[in-house]
Formats: sequence, C-alpha cells, structure tokens
Amino acid sequence: MDSIWIRGKRPLYGEMTVQGSKNAVLPILASTILIAGKTTLRNCPDISDVDCMCRILQKIGATVTKTGHEICVDASGALQSRLPAEEVVRMRSSIVLTGALLGRLGQASFCDPGGCVIGDRPIDLHLKAFARFGCQIRREDDNFLTVFAKRLNGAQIRFPFSSVGATQNAILCAVCAKGETVLTGCAKEPEVVSLCRFLNGAGAKIEGAGSKTIRIEGVKKLCSTEFSIDADRIVAGTCLIGVLAAGGEAFLRQAPIGQLTAVITVAKKMGAQIIPTPKGLLVKRAGRLVSPLLLETDVYPGYPTDLQSPMLTALCCAEGNCMVSERVFNGRFGVHEQLNRMGAAIVAGQTSAEVTGGRKLHGERVFAKELRGGAALVLAGLCAEHKTVVENCHFIRRGYEDIVRDFRELGADIGTETEI
Repeated sequence: MDSIWIRGKRPLYGEMTVQGSKNAVLPILASTILIAGKTTLRNCPDISDVDCMCRILQKIGATVTKTGHEICVDASGALQSRLPAEEVVRMRSSIVLTGALLGRLGQASFCDPGGCVIGDRPIDLHLKAFARFGCQIRREDDNFLTVFAKRLNGAQIRFPFSSVGATQNAILCAVCAKGETVLTGCAKEPEVVSLCRFLNGAGAKIEGAGSKTIRIEGVKKLCSTEFSIDADRIVAGTCLIGVLAAGGEAFLRQAPIGQLTAVITVAKKMGAQIIPTPKGLLVKRAGRLVSPLLLETDVYPGYPTDLQSPMLTALCCAEGNCMVSERVFNGRFGVHEQLNRMGAAIVAGQTSAEVTGGRKLHGERVFAKELRGGAALVLAGLCAEHKTVVENCHFIRRGYEDIVRDFRELGADIGTETEI
C-alpha cells in the first residue's frame, strides 16, 4: 500500500478505536535491553517503526516475538553494542537505544539517526548528557560514534531546552548508574511518563516524571515485567481534526483525553463540540468552521507539533485567516506545497506560516514526504471535491497502523490504489 485514494466532501460518522502509541512504545522497546530477562508489552501498534525497532533489537542479540499487538522481548543473552546502520538511518527514535546500551553494556556505537525531514534535530544534548555520566565519545573511521564508560555515575544534568529524546536517554543511563541522578529542564511529554512507569514496574527508582525535575536512584538490575502501551494521542488528534475539518460526528474509543487538552481547546474555538466519556471522546462539528486566528505549537502540554500539519488542512477550510507559529521544529511546513496544489493558500517560512481560510480544496495526485504531512494530505482528501490520491504512503505507515481502516470506520470513501 503505497498510494491511498479518497473521494471527499462527505461528513464523517462512526466509531473507531485509537491504536497504541508510537512515541511511547519505541523508547520502551529500546529500554527492554536493560532487563536481562523477558518483557511483555501489550497494545503495541502494528506500524513500520515498531517493526524497525524490533529488527534492531534482534540484530544486537535480543529475541523478539510478535503476536498481534503483543511483543515479547528476551534480552537475557549476550548483546552487541554496535547498532546496525541500515536500520538506524531509517528511524530517529533509534537514538534512545544508546542510553539503554550504555546502561546495560557501558558502550554503544551508532551512526547519525534518520527519521522524517522536519527540521534540525541535532544530538548534542544526548552527547552532553552522556558525558555528564562519565562517558567518553570517539568518532570512528566509518563515521560511527562510540560512547563508552568504565562505570556510569549518577549526575546532575540541566537541559537548556526541552528534549524528549535527550530526557529519555538520560533516564536510561541513570536507571542502573551508581548513585543519584537529578535531571532538570526535562521534557514533560506523556511518552516520558510512560517510559518511567514501565521502568519503575521493572524495579527502577524514578520520581518526578511529568515535571521539569526527575530524580533517579540507580539500582543494580531490573527485573522481568509486563506493560500495556497507552493509546496514541497523535492518532486520536488526527481523527479529531478529520471530523473538525470534514464535519460530522465520531466517537474515538480509548482516546487519551487527558493528553489532548491543547488540541481540544483549539477544536472548540473552531466550532467543534467535544464530549469526553469514560470510554473515549465524542467529536461533533455540524455548524460553521472558524479560524482560531493564531495557532502556536509548543512542548507538552502545549499544542503538539505532530498535529500542526494535520491542522493546516482544517485551517484552509475554516472561515478567516490564521497565523501558525512552529516553536518546536524549524522547517516543518513542507506539506504546504502539496496542500497548495489542492487549492490551499499557505505562505510558509521556516518557523511560521500564514494560512488563508475559506478555500475550496480539489482532488489532486499529491506526494507525502514525511509522516504527519502525509496524514495531513489524507485529511485534505476528505475535504476536497473529486478524487485525491496520496502517494508515498510508506511514510504514513510509520505511525498509523491503518489510516484507511480508521477513516473507513468513520464513513469515509477511502481505499488503497489496488482497490480501485
């Protein structure tokens, strides 16, 4: 499935179940190598990034068994410290394996990680944190970096700005380091909290997850454990924005309501009715779709940068113009060119964009260039007249189990190219 077609201009009605979280499961999978035993993870999303992480774990010596949405990792055997370049370059989240390998083996070798092209994402903060634990860093002849230490010692680390990956890597280093580690300026994202809950369930001693200051008392070892992955707030937000843009009424089962506050606030300003229930989130939009005038992304609990691209589609259709300020990643407006081919009017720079509202989108053959931009094009197809075809949908598969299935369950006329 590398192409998705959509026949739009019909409101969405139905129910769908939100999958497990991509951004939560990847660092948790990486952290399983700290456990010299078996780990069972449930509600894992069936996405290509999870497949990539599982291949990396297998190539460095772990045994991985996947059955439906359950993954079992046995890291009791001998592990290798060198991460396979052919997999690392595919996925940015592979960087968190370095902290886990340091905690387990005292050494990690890796090349620069890959991932979506959404702006500058240097690894300086990760390397500086490793150095604080007593690590040395060496660049090899083959352009690999090797980070190593005779012993990891607890450290006082202050992050100059919020970084989810650097926070997670520091936590993974600290869990089995000697003594206490205090991290300040930490990322507060739910995915950091999930990682800490998982590690504490395996015997770690972590306090303060979800706040700016996290304290970790190192332990000698972690034990086998089981854990269920939270629902994906970005997938839930994508479906919420789809209903907002196309209109209709949909129930999002298992939506992580408490993690969607900023998205819900914006959606209500634009004309949606949002009703939380114990089993999920009911989203309605039958009246006017109006611009919020200003949208700013920010680190959690602010509006998530991963939902900036999908929201661009809704803003194109809303009454009134909107200024969008991207405060997390520069260069994250790449999808605007494809949206403009469909009739949008977006003028974008590196960190801001001006979106003209009230546009009538029309179907085109468009091309995804990264994960969330690909999802935005699918949403645009839901709102456009005639048929839209989105190419390069392997990008979407990195984070969405089956975006075609999800929107079909909400009544969309959508399918893969082979189904035409």
